[in-house]
Amino acid sequence: MVFNYDFWFMQEIRKMKYTDRIGRVNDIDEYLRRDHKVLLRPNFEFKEKTFETAKIILQTLKSIIKFHTSYICGNPISITGDKELVSYLNKIYKKGNYNKTDLEVTKDLITYGDAFEYVYMDEDDIIRSKVIRNKDSYPIYDGNGNYTNFVEYWKDEDTRKDHYVVYYTDRVEIYEDRVLVDTKSNLTGLPIWYTSMDKAKYDKFGDPFILDLIPLMDSIENLLSKLDDAVTTLSLNPLGVVSGQRIDSAIPTNITGTVLNLEEGADFQYASVNMDRESIKLELDYIIQQFYAVACVPSSILGQSNVANVSETSITMLYQQTDNIARQYIVSLTEGFMTRLHYIRKLMELKGVEITDEVFDSISVSFNVSRPVDNKSDMENMKMQYDCGAISRQTIIDKSPYTTDTALELERIESEKEQAEQTEIQEVKDIEDADTENKIELEEVIDDKVD
Repeated sequence: MVFNYDFWFMQEIRKMKYTDRIGRVNDIDEYLRRDHKVLLRPNFEFKEKTFETAKIILQTLKSIIKFHTSYICGNPISITGDKELVSYLNKIYKKGNYNKTDLEVTKDLITYGDAFEYVYMDEDDIIRSKVIRNKDSYPIYDGNGNYTNFVEYWKDEDTRKDHYVVYYTDRVEIYEDRVLVDTKSNLTGLPIWYTSMDKAKYDKFGDPFILDLIPLMDSIENLLSKLDDAVTTLSLNPLGVVSGQRIDSAIPTNITGTVLNLEEGADFQYASVNMDRESIKLELDYIIQQFYAVACVPSSILGQSNVANVSETSITMLYQQTDNIARQYIVSLTEGFMTRLHYIRKLMELKGVEITDEVFDSISVSFNVSRPVDNKSDMENMKMQYDCGAISRQTIIDKSPYTTDTALELERIESEKEQAEQTEIQEVKDIEDADTENKIELEEVIDDKVD
């Protein structure tokens, strides 16, 4: 992309396709900070006083985001492939705290439909990643949809200065307002852009499914708040109603213990509500049912049903929708994680660790989703395959839910095998030494008898 004007990034990030995405991100952030539509409910006059209406806020969306995030990356991912390279990569992941990075990326991807990660080497030569805030992120692409640059922009709340970090493929420029304050070499590449498969209005950006849940949650909160008002005003504090002429000019609001003088033929009664409980329950249950259907979360997760004593097949069916949405996110995450490994390879080579294409191409990542499963049954099936010669020991370790570092586990197995062999050799040697010693003692006894 060629830019023919100074400070091109300042004009670029103000284009509609970028401001539209940032506006959507800000709306989601405000909602997650409890700025809900139900807070706009007006108060009203009741019994000559201002009645503050109920404004029930449910933060169920936070729980759903945490559920999907933990479901996909709650268990650390497994890296498989060449034994030595996998061992080296696992050490990098541990030093760089990549388990936390994976959770942050997954959470942003689920919440906003996009996530951004920059891989770099810190001053201690440790490979790390920075997850860039969504509301500060502007991935720049040209008319052909090619990802060409990245701009990180925010305004300092104290100094009110505009900060720009502009990423090129070979360098990173840092600006304060319109002043270039620093330029650094870019050793990896543009920040990794994770995007969901569901696309927004501008189809390079992902469409967060959270936006499908907010209207349903607004309806639930509105209905519950109105029900709370009805119970408070009409059931617990009914109004007194007089039919006919009353002598006094007003009815006391606190009618308990008060005597009313009425003309002959007048009548007094309480006006209380007779709510149709079944109709209200039907509407509320249907909205909640649709909410969980769109959220792709088993209702039992948030205590809406009982799943005691269910079979493995029932659990699989219960999590089918969750698995469907997880697969889509896993595809996007896998693509981004492979780009991350490509960047890590660049940094490793700068440190003098050469990796051939054949060795690097053997590397892959797999996800260990947090679905309740019968691990015993899975392990028995894999053991049966191993006994039949249809699966290798390494594949069993890769698929096992109890191991995340295949290379380290294989090293431990080899070490234990060598130690067992040495112990066996030592035991044989000890037996032979004991036999030799007994033979010598026997010969000495025979010699003594001969003498």
